[in-house]
Amino acid sequence: MTQIKLQRSGPVAVLTLDNPARRNAFTPEMRRSLTAELNALSHDDEVRAIVLTGEGEHFCAGADLSRVGGAAAPPSFIQAGENLKDVHHLARAIVLSPKPIITAVEGDAFGAGLSMVAGSDLAIVARTARFGAAFAKIGIVPDVGLLHSLPNRIGVARTRRLIFTSSMLSGEEAFRIGLADELAESGGALELALRRAEELAQAAPITIALTKGALAAAPMSFDDALRFELMHLPMALASQDSKEGLAAFKEKRKPNFQGR
Repeated sequence: MTQIKLQRSGPVAVLTLDNPARRNAFTPEMRRSLTAELNALSHDDEVRAIVLTGEGEHFCAGADLSRVGGAAAPPSFIQAGENLKDVHHLARAIVLSPKPIITAVEGDAFGAGLSMVAGSDLAIVARTARFGAAFAKIGIVPDVGLLHSLPNRIGVARTRRLIFTSSMLSGEEAFRIGLADELAESGGALELALRRAEELAQAAPITIALTKGALAAAPMSFDDALRFELMHLPMALASQDSKEGLAAFKEKRKPNFQGR
């Protein structure tokens, strides 16, 4: 049984982590299903924005550690490496997707949950949400690209403190330091995320895709930024969307972008 639910409303797709009994903690199967769904939606021209949320009261409590240890033999070196490749596929599916990905966060976002929020393009967070990273408590290192995405959002010093101390942040603290982009009242994160997704779905898909690709390499040097402009702006200017955007601006109407 899949633990990822997909719902679509026009150009907006909603992916819901569906393991509420475990606070939507990841199983390997769940992680692979989410990656597959994200990749499929990234190739779908009808989808313009993706919302990622959790079923019930929580977003995601990280990996399901109830499956680790016990009588089962630990993974071999090769198995551990292959499992980590799966983790990296998920990180790439979020950060490198050409579509804007919005996280709607209620309750706990720990470990991989925190990584998905940090890697998303827009994080809508309930005031009562909680963020944490217990990597130092269990003797592992951050994963799902967190050492790239979290410093980009909150800076190196705050990242160091959060990881070293395994401290927790409230939704309001997350907003104050830049981990969250907007605050919602408890129970209202998904509704606000859907409104923002509808807004982003009206933007030029080519602009979003190219900009996301560039920002995935952030921070760029000044010269790298200029090289990106030189390589991609002429291509964007030659697109049908650019012509449509200019015509709509002159005619004082909403553009009808096609991603072409």
